[in-house]
Amino acid sequence: MRIADYIKSALIIDNKEEEIKGLQDVLLSEGTYFTFYTPKDIDNDEKSIKNHQIIFMDFSLDDTKKPIDNIALIRKALKKICSDNFGSYGLVLWTKHMEYIQEVKMKLSIDSENNTYTTPLFVVGLDKSAYLQNGYRSLWDDLNSQLLENNAALFFFNWRNSVDAASDNALNNMYHLVPNYNEQTKGFLYLLYQMAKNYSGIPTDDLKVYDGMHTDAYRAFDELLYSDLISQQSKLENIFPETIEKPDYSFEKELDQIAKINSRQLLDLSITDQNIVLPGNVYKIVKSNSFLELKGAPKRQKYNPIPLAIEMTPPCDFAHKKLSSRLVGGIMINCPTTPEKLSEYVNSTFKADSKYLIWPIYYEDKVRFICLDFRNIFVESDETLKEVNSYKLLFMVKHNLFADILQKFSSHAARLGLSIVQPDLPEYVSKK
Repeated sequence: MRIADYIKSALIIDNKEEEIKGLQDVLLSEGTYFTFYTPKDIDNDEKSIKNHQIIFMDFSLDDTKKPIDNIALIRKALKKICSDNFGSYGLVLWTKHMEYIQEVKMKLSIDSENNTYTTPLFVVGLDKSAYLQNGYRSLWDDLNSQLLENNAALFFFNWRNSVDAASDNALNNMYHLVPNYNEQTKGFLYLLYQMAKNYSGIPTDDLKVYDGMHTDAYRAFDELLYSDLISQQSKLENIFPETIEKPDYSFEKELDQIAKINSRQLLDLSITDQNIVLPGNVYKIVKSNSFLELKGAPKRQKYNPIPLAIEMTPPCDFAHKKLSSRLVGGIMINCPTTPEKLSEYVNSTFKADSKYLIWPIYYEDKVRFICLDFRNIFVESDETLKEVNSYKLLFMVKHNLFADILQKFSSHAARLGLSIVQPDLPEYVSKK
């Protein structure tokens, strides 16, 4: 790994411009775009600063202040610069007192936990006085050494670089399908139309555009990107040691982290238009329906029970303009935070061939547990599914989760019975 090849843009924050002239020359020599600000510039600048992959910041932004006060200035500057839309970045602090780096990390950890602003993905320290004395020629080698000891930082640069390369490849391959610039708009939009239609399965006639088609076009393009990513990332260096050391997490904290990962991987929370009924949509059942009700589910308020229904129409049926939806009912409750209670849920309370469990997932700031029961089936009209007084759209399960639920649902519904030869029996007539 050579860090200079990964960094395309840098932001420099220092109270003495003359001290970072050598750094600017090194960045220029590598073709790295950079901008420079003093702390006063940041305070007075009203316009937002665009994302830079790395921020070089002097630890002592005010030489008249104590270290703890300068840490406050660092946090103030990052809060001003790094809004929610700033994007991901790494922070390199210039200091000859490396013990201060640990203090900075502790304070930034508090900001990260409180979501005060977009905090850096990693923090490393370098001694600026050594560069002022000897020049900045060794900067990239020194930074390489620091980052090779920080697997989180190494992953950041590896992954971000692979995404950039894969996105360029996906774009070039698609745009070259319409090489004539005079025909590009019409030809490319037609290709996107075909991709979006194939992605969603929504039937259209006469090249009509449905609501949300632009979103499906982007998602279809995302899947092209994925195959290019796999190719790019197979060449990346391994960041894992021989064994992984587990952090000293409580079970509850580990559950919370896993739930957040699962939600990002399995749920699409951007789906908000209830007028579009799609396979995989998950609804809160507003108007009670005994056919969809999960029998024996916890009902006490502390469990925060939410009756659910998932739209399970197979994509092939959906593509043929069906007018009704096949729903499977279930429930979403707060997930237990102890191994004992979770084991009881999984191995007893909700254990059955007909049940499908999704846990832990994160929804509306809580760790949740979902149980679907394939015996709870109901056919509902699409028009009723669009009525907010009957159903409320919560989210959509992503393709891989929907495919697994559908496969297991189909397997359960198509279970073979066993025919056993038995003698004829006389009819039983009740006598009162």
